Amino acid sequence: MIVDFQAHVFPPAYLDALCRLDSSVSLEEPDPASGMTYLFDRTLGRRINTVTFAGQDPEIRIAHMDELGVDVQVVSVPPPGADRFAPDAAMELARAANDAIGRWCHDYPGRFVGLCTLPTSSVPLALDELERCVEALEMRGFGCYSNLNGRPLDDEALLPLYERIARYGVPVYIHPTAPLATEATDLDIHPTLIFGWAFDATVAMTRLVYGRVTERFPEIPFIVADVGGVLAFFAQRAVNIYTGRTEEIRQRYGLRENPIDLFRRFYVDTADHPANTLRIARDFFGAEHLVFGTNYPYGPEDGRRFVRNSLEAVAALDLADDERACILGNTAARLLGIKQPA
Repeated sequence: MIVDFQAHVFPPAYLDALCRLDSSVSLEEPDPASGMTYLFDRTLGRRINTVTFAGQDPEIRIAHMDELGVDVQVVSVPPPGADRFAPDAAMELARAANDAIGRWCHDYPGRFVGLCTLPTSSVPLALDELERCVEALEMRGFGCYSNLNGRPLDDEALLPLYERIARYGVPVYIHPTAPLATEATDLDIHPTLIFGWAFDATVAMTRLVYGRVTERFPEIPFIVADVGGVLAFFAQRAVNIYTGRTEEIRQRYGLRENPIDLFRRFYVDTADHPANTLRIARDFFGAEHLVFGTNYPYGPEDGRRFVRNSLEAVAALDLADDERACILGNTAARLLGIKQPA
């Protein structure tokens, strides 16, 4: 069984609402040099992501899945989600996106699993929408971002949301977004997408650990996109620094465990990274904490190239059969409650 944990869609109704609201994020005209369409954040004064209009037809998606051997896509809205908008606009955008994804899951059972976007500028509204998505739309988790419109993920105001997520027993999927450091670095979107997002994902994991969110809510699986930023690549440096300072860190931050042990509890996806990168992530997190991801439908061939790249990377790893099965789908199925074929 192959489950693609990082599959995206900008539903037409979501983009229509975004354009109609004329809020903090706007859709630019296609860039004359590249033809790419970008989302522009007026608060940051910068482009924050590329829009893809591919993947909006579920029938075409399923045809691609069948062609490539993918059984299930875990569908989420790429940045920006509803988090970047004021409460009323955020709720309208969240409902437009979640209704569209929920409809796919209802109409094509067994092929799509939905992660909801939430209007986190208002935690009460986010709680209401989470309840609707889990109970009425049967969505399987929260499609979160590495910061929520500049708010770090360990913000105390978010604790009621984590409490409700823990009660539902669903995972939190963290995808990088416009980094907290965007204004400080003054970077153009292209290096930001390459390096800044990876940094922001790493910051998000660190805040969740040092802010004791992972310790307070051990029942919540946190899955981080794109091999978990740069954490695994600096693991030895982290071990070196933490060695001999565990007690200091515990006293200062109230942690009961060594941060390295807490970091290893995260799950990370493989999305379009080569085998040599995945080996480093596997060595740190363990094969049982890697889930397959592709970033579909971004990339060439309406996203199919990235799926092939990701499948080839996992195939090139020196893995036992059970490890490969965990990465390709078994772990994701367990985290999301997906029934596997007999």
